Amino acid sequence: MTLTRDADRPTRWRGFVDTTDDLVRFRYFIGYFLCGELGQRLIIDKWESFLHPRSCLVKAEQRGTTCRANHVDLFGYYAGRKVVSEGWLQYDDENQILLRLHGNAIKFYKSAKERKNCTVKINPMDVRRRLRSGAQINFSYGVDEEDDEDDNTAPPYPSHSSISVAVLSDKNPKFKNQPDVGITFNNNKDYIVYKTHSVAVEFLAFYVEIFSEEGKRIGACYALPSSLADSCGQSQLPFINSSGRPIGQITVEYLFVRNLRRPIPTQNMEVSYSRHWKKRNTIEVGHRGAGNSFTKFAAARENTIYSLNTAAKNGADYVEFDVQLTKDKVAVIYHDFHVLVSVAKRHPSGVPEVLHPADMHSEKHIDYHEIPVKDLKLSQLKLLMLDHVNFPQKKENVKKLVEDGEEEEDFKPFPTLVEALTKVDPDVGFNVEVKYPMMQSNGEHECDHYFERNEFIDVVLADLLNNAGARRIMFSSFDPDICSLISMKQNKYPVLFLCVGETQRYTRFQDQRSSTSLTAVNFAAGADIMGVNFNSEDLLNDPYPVKRANDFGLITFVWGDDLDKKENINYFKKELGVDGLIYDRIGEDERRRNVFIVEREQKRALFKMGSGTSTPQSRGHSTFATPYSFSICLVKNMRISVDIWRKLTRGTPPLQTRSGTRSSFRANISLKITTVQGARWSQIWACCGER
Repeated sequence: MTLTRDADRPTRWRGFVDTTDDLVRFRYFIGYFLCGELGQRLIIDKWESFLHPRSCLVKAEQRGTTCRANHVDLFGYYAGRKVVSEGWLQYDDENQILLRLHGNAIKFYKSAKERKNCTVKINPMDVRRRLRSGAQINFSYGVDEEDDEDDNTAPPYPSHSSISVAVLSDKNPKFKNQPDVGITFNNNKDYIVYKTHSVAVEFLAFYVEIFSEEGKRIGACYALPSSLADSCGQSQLPFINSSGRPIGQITVEYLFVRNLRRPIPTQNMEVSYSRHWKKRNTIEVGHRGAGNSFTKFAAARENTIYSLNTAAKNGADYVEFDVQLTKDKVAVIYHDFHVLVSVAKRHPSGVPEVLHPADMHSEKHIDYHEIPVKDLKLSQLKLLMLDHVNFPQKKENVKKLVEDGEEEEDFKPFPTLVEALTKVDPDVGFNVEVKYPMMQSNGEHECDHYFERNEFIDVVLADLLNNAGARRIMFSSFDPDICSLISMKQNKYPVLFLCVGETQRYTRFQDQRSSTSLTAVNFAAGADIMGVNFNSEDLLNDPYPVKRANDFGLITFVWGDDLDKKENINYFKKELGVDGLIYDRIGEDERRRNVFIVEREQKRALFKMGSGTSTPQSRGHSTFATPYSFSICLVKNMRISVDIWRKLTRGTPPLQTRSGTRSSFRANISLKITTVQGARWSQIWACCGER
């Protein structure tokens, strides 16, 4: 239903709908139209992403034949919270395009001294149309051929949206409208991201203008479709002054995010967990299932079905594991990008040598060849004799990847993502780390010539969206572009940015967005994802990034070897109050229970307390939106109210008869439980009203 602007109040929009339904569920969103070869496309710009949509009980709220005639909603605000998310990509011809300026991006050919505080303005354009802003490169000589474009044949809507810009190096990294003279950029200091949508990328170009600090235009250039040939890359664009002379160049990174192009259930606004996080005690996540087994001791081989189920039995709330693709594009669970293939050495006589089992891994008889997982089909990974990449150098500390002899299927490495979704305890959530190789700070690439990003992510997302069912899912990745792709291709599950930050223990990445924890926070806030997964080593030196993340309303997780120590776990739980911890050997030293199972049992016990000879009226409601609505339901059945009071406070209920008024009873019980038993009340509300 389209709303129309109120003529008397321009900030207010109205809409009417006829319905015979008793219950209407709805959300508001802001959209706009783009026009491509396939016609008009309604693009969702922003939408209300609460866990559950707004609702209207028609019979209860109607006055005559009209319901909510003068009711006013505030976009993004519902039940005391503000939750607004970016839209997701819906159409095959729809793309989101991100352009980035950072590092030493602007170079002037003749300037002896580097110019400071230049501003850069970028506008998208359709090469078939005139630039809507009217800007162009002017030359001091020559006459242009007459433009034969007929404005009368232009479509009613453009093929691209206006551009928005975010400065990740600024205190406010959120996207906003681009100023008339662009955004200030200084080499090796600022990090700027420009964003637009297009439904005709084959005709999409960009007009780039560079201004001096005083506002005078220095030069301009075009980034044509041929300059942006791949879905992800870097382009060096020479810019010229008004007389047509080249005076410098600008280096622009670009990323094209297309929609998910594999069969999946229809994505809509019915339910979304992308920005939903219920505050509770710190969630505990089993690292690679029961823990890293190749370079540490663990009860089970890491990233196997058995290891994931072991962590679930030990009380893990979530299990974390790594996902990548095989050569035949099957999503498998494995941590490293490479494996070692064992090959028997040729005998000097040329006659094949029959090896004793004890010599199968002897360097005298065996050669090891490092091969990327992406170059092996799933069937080959299942059949070959493989070892961990560190096995030859650290045999005493590194466990073998494939054991000699037969193993049960659940103990074998390289389970598929679909197998994990179907065979692992459904009560345990999945923290899916999407592995994508990156350039490291030492100049080495983790794995060259990898799958195209969109194609890669589509496989992983399709497996999850088709097979996850009711399981809790969250994504994470060290590659910030992968985080952006996951967030834009689906609207159901949340995304965390994995950050290395300042470290002496691990090799850092060249990508500036993961260079520090504070930059990672700014990226997550600007990209509109749910949160950041910090390196424990960095936070132990400086915990401020957690506060910064909290200020943006981001969720905070922590990973790292420091979590092997109980005192560090307690520090992150009790002092920093992070939302989640990912560590090895979960539940082995201290017995724990899955928090979601505990909450479900509490919910069942709550209703069981009130069940007598008749079914209480409150059980007819499947969800409760707020503590207030729950207290109203309590009033309808005094027995439930009294039993709950006794259970929670172990005392005498404030009202033991029906003589008190409903309003006074409601206020009394909600006040008492909130003040005396605040934590318990919070759990009751959450169990009944939230996932």
